[in-house]
Amino acid sequence: MKIINKKEAFTLLELIMVIVILGIVASIGSSVIVQVYESYIMQRAIHNASLKTELAINQLSNRLTYRINRSLLARVPGTQGIARVNALPLSEVADGNDTYSALEWIGYDNDGFSAFATNAAGATPAWSGFCDLNASDFIDITTRGSRLSVSTNTRPSAQRILNSLSRLDPAPAPAIIFVGAETYRNPPGGISREYNTTCMHQTNGAGCMFPVTFPNDNTLRFRAAVRTGDRVNNQMVYSEFYQLAASAYAVVPMNPHKIGDVDVWDLHLYADYQPWNGDDYADGSDSLLAKNVSVFRFRQESGSLRIKICTVEQIGDKQTISICKEKAVIR
Repeated sequence: MKIINKKEAFTLLELIMVIVILGIVASIGSSVIVQVYESYIMQRAIHNASLKTELAINQLSNRLTYRINRSLLARVPGTQGIARVNALPLSEVADGNDTYSALEWIGYDNDGFSAFATNAAGATPAWSGFCDLNASDFIDITTRGSRLSVSTNTRPSAQRILNSLSRLDPAPAPAIIFVGAETYRNPPGGISREYNTTCMHQTNGAGCMFPVTFPNDNTLRFRAAVRTGDRVNNQMVYSEFYQLAASAYAVVPMNPHKIGDVDVWDLHLYADYQPWNGDDYADGSDSLLAKNVSVFRFRQESGSLRIKICTVEQIGDKQTISICKEKAVIR
């Protein structure tokens, strides 16, 4: 008797069903993988745009914290000088005016003012911010409790701090501005006129701030070129409080281009230049603040300054995302 082993096998219909099921599973799996990948790409773009926008607005707000308020200018990018066709006091720029899209200001030397010697008895700031008007004249301003020129290992002078922090060559020539002196007068008893922002950017006796040197620790000496004009004819107002400024700053939109269909530009920060010595922002050091910026807005509101930056990040060939950050800088 012959025994035949009968082997069972899949029928053609069963094979077709298995192939169909595997195809369905594969399509679902690939769709999930694509969605996960697209979500990753989107989140990465959002993170990158958010991070660079946050870094840019924080760096800008840190600089603006030490601004001299009445020095704030809105400027037409690529222009120099203080003619009103090129620059306006920020308070005079109408909402929605995109012509004056660069921001410029003068910052006071906070590093010298706050640099105390922590391990020395009787520590003093590099400059005290107070002047003795009774002991001052049209050449020298007496500022007791300062260390303007003489440094030790533990007590840096104002001059050393300015030299260390600035990329100016030759060494920076700081300027003095008197706090609260918002008007200056024409003798004898003539018409008073307010300081204005463009006055901050003029030089020598025509301006509101004047270059000084440090002949000793407690003396600010007006440079010879500014011992005339407003100063000698009693047209300049002194006050007991002053600030020293070593640099102006400008944030300028440059390099217009497109990301997808969105108009963007790069935002540059200029520093290390001195308008009171005839410099324009193009004379300063240039650093890239943010790339692919679609919105840069600034507005002065009472004692605060509001700034807004939006940056664009491209995803693929056509898709883009935009991240905006806004901050109020109060002082």
